[in-house]
Amino acid sequence: MNTLTATLDDFPIWLETNPSGSFSDWLKASVADDWKRVTHHPFTDAWGAAALPQANLKNYLIQDHRFIDRFVALLAAAVSRAPTLQDRIPGCQFLAVLTGAENTYFERSFVALGVTDDDRNQPADWPATAGFKQLMLDASESTSYTNMLAVLAVAEGTYLGWADRVNKAIAERPADFRYYEWLDLHVGTYFESVIAYLNGQLDQYGPDLNADERAQCLDHFRKATSLEVAFFDTAWAAQE
Repeated sequence: MNTLTATLDDFPIWLETNPSGSFSDWLKASVADDWKRVTHHPFTDAWGAAALPQANLKNYLIQDHRFIDRFVALLAAAVSRAPTLQDRIPGCQFLAVLTGAENTYFERSFVALGVTDDDRNQPADWPATAGFKQLMLDASESTSYTNMLAVLAVAEGTYLGWADRVNKAIAERPADFRYYEWLDLHVGTYFESVIAYLNGQLDQYGPDLNADERAQCLDHFRKATSLEVAFFDTAWAAQE
């Protein structure tokens, strides 16, 4: 193992050379290349330009919507494992957004695209979809609060990363609600506060993990980021 890899695998060693860094900074540093692949993916640039082929838009939304049920269960599990009421409240509030405005966005989009129940239910999960759903289940069943936070922080943090970048770069707001409302859900003061909450919880509780627990948390974070890359790669590929 080279020195860089060893440093990125061990938080105390990394912290020696990055004394102002945090636990969440360390996690992101360990996946820097994949994080950039997600947040600068050509799929996201096409989204900002409202220029996705209809099949890609439809299939992306169908597959992405399949995360909500497992994601809600994961976030609820994290809320249940949070050490204090103060730690629980932001997660509870975000659950209302996921099951409210975000789920409604999908339902309205499916109507606008003419997506039938068969369209939503019959096509198999993409491998990345199946993999991320399994990872969310694994994190929940681990009963580790930090494992759960690691997966949640990737799922939401990467979306803030690409949506904020794209939103600032576009010269004109897309007219199609399917594009601009998805951006709206993943930018702005409130969504930034969700990411700050997830990272803040990792920063509060991560440093106290033992070596094995830290390795598990890092493994969940890395797997989640790799699966996000694979998901966007599939969404950008030719679709039927």
